Amino acid sequence: MNISRVTYFALAAFVFAASCSKEAAEPDVYDWADGKIYFKTSLSDVAYSRAQDMTLDRLESFQVTCFNTADRYKDQAGFLSPYFENATFIRKDNSGVGTYVSSPSEEPRNWPANDGFLRFFAFSPSLKVMREGNTKLEDPDNNKFFSLTNSTIETASSVSVGYRLGNVRINPDISRQFDFVAAEASGTRQNDFMGGVDIAFSHQLCQVELQAWGANKYYDFEIAGVRIGNPVVEGTFVFADDADKASARRWETGEKPVMDKVEYLYRGTEASGAEDEPGIGDKIFRINNQQHNSQESAASIMGLGGCAMVIPTVNDRWEALADPNIGADTYSTDRMYFSILMRVTDTGNGSLVYPYSGKDDGRKVVSYAMDPEGKIIRRLYPGSEKGTYFIDPELKNQYVAAQGEEIKDFGWAAVSVDADWSAGKRYVYTLDYSEGIGLHDPEDPEPGKPIGVKKEISWGVSVGKWDYATPDDNYTPDVDVPFE
Repeated sequence: MNISRVTYFALAAFVFAASCSKEAAEPDVYDWADGKIYFKTSLSDVAYSRAQDMTLDRLESFQVTCFNTADRYKDQAGFLSPYFENATFIRKDNSGVGTYVSSPSEEPRNWPANDGFLRFFAFSPSLKVMREGNTKLEDPDNNKFFSLTNSTIETASSVSVGYRLGNVRINPDISRQFDFVAAEASGTRQNDFMGGVDIAFSHQLCQVELQAWGANKYYDFEIAGVRIGNPVVEGTFVFADDADKASARRWETGEKPVMDKVEYLYRGTEASGAEDEPGIGDKIFRINNQQHNSQESAASIMGLGGCAMVIPTVNDRWEALADPNIGADTYSTDRMYFSILMRVTDTGNGSLVYPYSGKDDGRKVVSYAMDPEGKIIRRLYPGSEKGTYFIDPELKNQYVAAQGEEIKDFGWAAVSVDADWSAGKRYVYTLDYSEGIGLHDPEDPEPGKPIGVKKEISWGVSVGKWDYATPDDNYTPDVDVPFE
């Protein structure tokens, strides 16, 4: 299965190579009458906004666990063992896009001889891909993250199936996130060995995209990154819980959900490992009198990172200066906000408005070298001496700008939002910078303080296929950026 982003994933090579090598081993002629299990898949349409959107033509493989409810084979703890667990099914050669057979690198997956009733639980990407694609885990091999749990037991005269995947952890780097799809199906050999088992996948995460525009007569904006503050990033996905029907096909996140920021900072070609491929780096997003200065010209500011994918989230908006804890020595918030990495200049004289010039107060500033067209060459790290920059955070390798290059600083500017996001829906927020810049980020020395002296930014949200969320889905599509 290809979940890779063309720009930044070395993972892409692994996924494609693995799927291609498996499919190459698949025979041209497949004997459907020999008892092998295979699937006919379907997957709802999605918006093509990021390379990781899972569509049927990208679904190279998926993992399947199966329970035979006619079996009565228990382990020592009393649980019924799966008929098979976490088996790989791959797309069949020359089958179009919808026929999937067991991987030839694993043992064959056949129908039972007694014609038992099978229940299938499927998901993609695989545990291996999810673990290897999430580089921020403390210990990806300790079975805390991305592990399957079986609680299927025999009751008086039936089988109570319980199966879940936990703990699913979302990568804080938006460009490394994945689209998690899951499905459940059932069948018998008598009914399904010739036609295949129909299995319909659905998207289990929610997708968030930020767009922007502005008709601001005071400020020009350059945008170089996005942050989504405090969505849910960890949870357990429940495939089935026959003992509690309401718990099936849903997320469990606990009484205090794990929330964190997810972000994407624009990158140059050196960050992608593709220095020899021209045109791969991000380009600064500009809002001024000539570009993105009307609502009709609003466009995505997600850069090459693509839309964010997070676990369904319900969270109140960040209170900013109204937060009673805002004056704490070590301030933090678990409320919801967006933050945009930006550089703001005065339209009249071109002077720097934000981040504040020459103000060294611990405020987080991100520096970039870029060409005259706004194409990012690389991220830089300021040295102790004014005007010196390095290519590494350890400040060992100094950077000297080539002729025509310009080094610019960017700072975070936040907007308070609330969230009530459902699985399988895509939320598109449109930030209107016509009146303001935003608030100091919660991690800044003066969190919540307005930036500049004009009016706050407005934001708008619309929703579509995946399914697009709508204002009836408990979110406000238009957001004004605060100025006081």
